[in-house]
Amino acid sequence: MSNIAIISDIHGNKVALDEVLNDIDRRGITRVYCLGDLVGYYCFFNEVIETLANRNIPCIMGNHDFALVHNNGVIERSVTCTRILKWQMKFITEKARGFLSSLPEKLEIDMFGKKATCYHAGLADHRDEYLFDVSGDYLKEHNFKEDILVTGHTHLPSYKKFYNSQAWLNPGSVGQPRDGDNRASYVVISENLNIEFVRLSYNSRIIVEEMKKQGFEDYISAPLLTGQKIGL
Repeated sequence: MSNIAIISDIHGNKVALDEVLNDIDRRGITRVYCLGDLVGYYCFFNEVIETLANRNIPCIMGNHDFALVHNNGVIERSVTCTRILKWQMKFITEKARGFLSSLPEKLEIDMFGKKATCYHAGLADHRDEYLFDVSGDYLKEHNFKEDILVTGHTHLPSYKKFYNSQAWLNPGSVGQPRDGDNRASYVVISENLNIEFVRLSYNSRIIVEEMKKQGFEDYISAPLLTGQKIGL
């Protein structure tokens, strides 16, 4: 059985996505899953959606994806995110919009005999809960019975095992890492649930320059050079 790759939070960064998918292909991995947020922040969002659709990669609807297709581009806590999404709404193709609209809120994966359930965010709010840490009590509180909870949204790679053999996994972000390392992040799972976090350098200057051409301020793309969270 092929190893599994999980990607998340691409946010229109096609340059980083290409680097990640090329690495996945080099490893011969054919089982790839995406935890959502294909759009938002950066300019190559149509290309990101087209790539994932053409490769038949199962995806979850993230909070930015939801805002674009169901909430008129509005993310209430962020003027910057809303502004970018409204700009993207002007240029998104009908095919790309249709793909986003079709995305589910969860994926269920067989990981070498273990049952994994994937959400963009968390168990309390599947699209917009920030899980910076998870405890066994959190899983119990939400009646989580499966073996592995897989979440994205925070842009921070994380892995934690619990005494009852359950686990929590976050692959980090392909398109906008926030852990001080600006390299694209994704995770590979192999037999016996061996977890490998992969970090890949890519030419983030391409995104920075294109965002300038589109009239966006430097503060939006500058974090791609530092691996920090964008100032909202």
